[in-house]
Amino acid sequence: MSARISKKQLKEDTFIATTLKTWEYVREHEKRFFIGLVVIVCALALAGWAAYAKKQSGGKASSQFADALASFRTGDFKTGEELFALVAKEYGGTEEGVYASYFLGKCRLESGKYLDAIQAFERYIAKSGDHPFFHDAAVEGRAVALENEHRYVEAGDAYVDLAKNIKTNRFMETVYLKRAAENYRLGNQTEKAIGVLSGLLGKTTGTERRDIEIELAILRG
Repeated sequence: MSARISKKQLKEDTFIATTLKTWEYVREHEKRFFIGLVVIVCALALAGWAAYAKKQSGGKASSQFADALASFRTGDFKTGEELFALVAKEYGGTEEGVYASYFLGKCRLESGKYLDAIQAFERYIAKSGDHPFFHDAAVEGRAVALENEHRYVEAGDAYVDLAKNIKTNRFMETVYLKRAAENYRLGNQTEKAIGVLSGLLGKTTGTERRDIEIELAILRG
């Protein structure tokens, strides 16, 4: 009769057997293990590089944006336009890249490139959700460009929409509505102009209200 195997011996035998089996499996599949290790290492390296690149690109975006702003402030709209266009293209996902589209629109507006200005303002407006600081100014800039292109009805619509959805310049509401009415008048949309001016009567007093009443009388004939 064979001697009974103690629990300790059984545990040791099981551990040894499992270790040997594991070693044999690794030996048989060592190429797969090596490839998996390489993939993990590469993934970690790429993640680290992406974080570093993002930090570096953020620094470059800020630097180039500052250079573009300096040109804009001195009235060098040609250089400003070139630099803002570069920042918007290369760093469109950053805060500087988003705001660059707005200033690109401003440079083009100042240079009389109204169609290009409209496109730049629209790009900023579309991306302004997380960076809304210049939203109202961009909508106004687009309206001005439309007006300068003699697209009066579109300009009037833009001003009305801006007056209804002002985010920062609430004190400009009556100004925007007056511009809307004037553009509707220029676009032969008399009824729209009358509607906007009629709504303004309740928002104005004194001589300002009297001027609106006179204009309404003229429009109504």
